[in-house]
Amino acid sequence: MDKIAKVMGVSIITNIFLSIVKIITGLIGKSSALIADGIHSFSDLSTDFIAIIGNYLSRKPADEKHPYGHGKIEYITSIIISLVILFLGGTIIYNSVQKDIVIPSIAVAVISFLTIALKFLLSKYLIKKGKEYKNNILLASGYESSTDVISSIVVFISVLLMQLSKIFEIFKYADMIASIVVGLLIIKIGYQVLSDNMSIILEEKETDSEYLDNLKKIILEKKDIHQVDELLVLKYGSYYKLVAEVSVDPNLSIMKAHQYVHEAENRLRMFDSKIIYVTIHINPDQTYKLVKATKKDFDQINNYRLQTIITEGEADIAEQKRIIQYVKNTLKEHLNDYFLIVIDDKKIGTIGYYKVDKDTILIEELYIEEAYRNCKIGTSILKDIIVKYPDKKITLWVYKNNSIAISLYQHLGFKQIEETEERMKMGK
Repeated sequence: MDKIAKVMGVSIITNIFLSIVKIITGLIGKSSALIADGIHSFSDLSTDFIAIIGNYLSRKPADEKHPYGHGKIEYITSIIISLVILFLGGTIIYNSVQKDIVIPSIAVAVISFLTIALKFLLSKYLIKKGKEYKNNILLASGYESSTDVISSIVVFISVLLMQLSKIFEIFKYADMIASIVVGLLIIKIGYQVLSDNMSIILEEKETDSEYLDNLKKIILEKKDIHQVDELLVLKYGSYYKLVAEVSVDPNLSIMKAHQYVHEAENRLRMFDSKIIYVTIHINPDQTYKLVKATKKDFDQINNYRLQTIITEGEADIAEQKRIIQYVKNTLKEHLNDYFLIVIDDKKIGTIGYYKVDKDTILIEELYIEEAYRNCKIGTSILKDIIVKYPDKKITLWVYKNNSIAISLYQHLGFKQIEETEERMKMGK
């Protein structure tokens, strides 16, 4: 039996005990609220069994149809639990307005108080272990158990108030009002668990900056690996899939680069046992420099711009003529803001950017020849511009059909801020 199953075993035994005590006391003390609370505890048993089954299935090894294992079953299980929570919340609200008003025995309040304490300890235990083991099933079950604590508290308070209904008649409605409030709180918790796990099942990535920085340091331990261009950690239940791109010394042999990447993969797995699958793509580190454009570079930059805009925009003949004139006018006005991208004395592209106001930098165009586009040069240039102007808003235009460029900008933190029929403006 693994550690998750052991924790769920504690939850099952506790819920069986609480359910029996609540239902028997409710029958003897004539409290429909406590009987309902006992049934609520029995519902915890169903989610516990769902959690154990989900935990077992999520740990099945990878196979031909599921090369990354079955870890996402953990999230599906949590979603099922969240749906049960939502159903319970709705049921409690419905029953609260349907039942007859009966004044319960004071003994009900005593039992309710004792069950509150026990259930509170159980919910805290499940949530603590869920965070410790980073297990969404335990967390979902713990939050579900916390709803039982809330319902028990409401039963306790409503029983006390209803004892005073002979003095204050309005208190006879305490149980109904309190049950509705509890139902709404339960629905809120169910929605939270559902939304969290729906996000993860759609391949949510790890966003803890300190954790990601530690992973980058591990990858960069070898001096020939110059920088981490991209790093993505996807959550697959109890384990992670890491995808990275790194820039290495271009003079490094393929065998040596493979060795360094393999060593980095082993160090990553040693750092965090949750990292099971690792894919690291190698890019040759091409050191670039930006050379200020002059009038003699006008035609080359003009051709770069037209090639980019017309190809990406798929413009017809009339639109191409309009674009040609637009490009010429832009270059005449902003030629001094354009730079040639040079690698080993070879011109491989161009970039133009300038201040449109005191707070904003506009990147008018970034073009890199096709042979160099997979070397992450564009990423490096944009990162350097962002660092150069830390207090400025960086904006750029991109054609909507250029999915590669859009993906690049999104990885760098750019978001859409404006759009036309063909293009979108992104900013950071």
